[in-house]
Amino acid sequence: MQSPLVSLLTPMYNTEKYVHRLLDSVLAQDYPAIEMVIIDDGSTDGSRAVVDSYAGRFAAKGYALRCYRQPNSGQSVAIRNGLPRVTGEYLAWPDSDDFYTSPDAISKMVRVLESSAPEFQLVRTQVRYVQDPSLELLRIEGLDARAEEEPSLFEDCLFALGGFYYCAGSYLVRTAVLKAETGFDVYAEKNAGQNWQLLLPILYRYRCKTILEPLFTVVERDGSHSRGQYSGFERERLRKEAYLRTQLETLDRIGGIPDETRARYRKRLQALSGRRLLDLAIFLNDGPAARESLLACKDGMDGAEYRVKRCCLRLPGGTRLLNGYKELHHRLHLLKKSLKKSRRTI
Repeated sequence: MQSPLVSLLTPMYNTEKYVHRLLDSVLAQDYPAIEMVIIDDGSTDGSRAVVDSYAGRFAAKGYALRCYRQPNSGQSVAIRNGLPRVTGEYLAWPDSDDFYTSPDAISKMVRVLESSAPEFQLVRTQVRYVQDPSLELLRIEGLDARAEEEPSLFEDCLFALGGFYYCAGSYLVRTAVLKAETGFDVYAEKNAGQNWQLLLPILYRYRCKTILEPLFTVVERDGSHSRGQYSGFERERLRKEAYLRTQLETLDRIGGIPDETRARYRKRLQALSGRRLLDLAIFLNDGPAARESLLACKDGMDGAEYRVKRCCLRLPGGTRLLNGYKELHHRLHLLKKSLKKSRRTI
């Protein structure tokens, strides 16, 4: 019986030194039917030449490899431009500087979805994070995940709860379901990313299964397309504002959410975004930015907490005082967990 085609849609920007790892990991797959669609996001290095050099090897294995170029516009624009070009029954969207850990990664994901009940329309794997250039293991995400989440991961994805992880290449969805839920018209701006736009519309209506193996690897390096673009409070503020616009726009495009629920979600997202900016300003010891951020998120904060932080931020060195308190609170929390674990083992 013919295997359903899997489409891999990859944005690429200046990854001449890294994209070979993804291409090699795709060629190593034991799954027989794969097409790879790469959107070159205006690369100025030799990335396209590297991709072109793989054309013969992909053809020899019976895999399709197509590369299209766009002006530098960001990952979400690349994904939106690439979606109409995919033809597979299943879709994954790995970043160009990451790679599949195992040669059976795609076949396992397809097999899980093929054998799942209709309420499951996407699957994910655990993820290895490694350090460039040594590829030394840093951590594994998804260790606390369950094979079947109850009842869905929508709010975890929307609010970054429950250890939810957004690693692009670790997800596989049914292409027809994604098209039905989005029309392939996803929100796009240069610094918006692409995962909320693809995951939230499906997670609102369907459930996700998790393969409890780290079948995908993310390489952490400075200056990558999706990581390390920002430093300092002002740049981080711009990034978080882009993220918030993406979440709100995507939320507004999902049909069937009751108006009251949508309004509650929007208010909570805006409050969380403000809190994260405040926490960042405090962490960076940026007093003026912290005071400005505190005022912006006042309505979403408990009155007692607001008064304490306002008083601290009026003091010289107030951000250091709040950082010290947070560190102490964190150490006490870890100590409490350690003592609790010790009691269980006695």
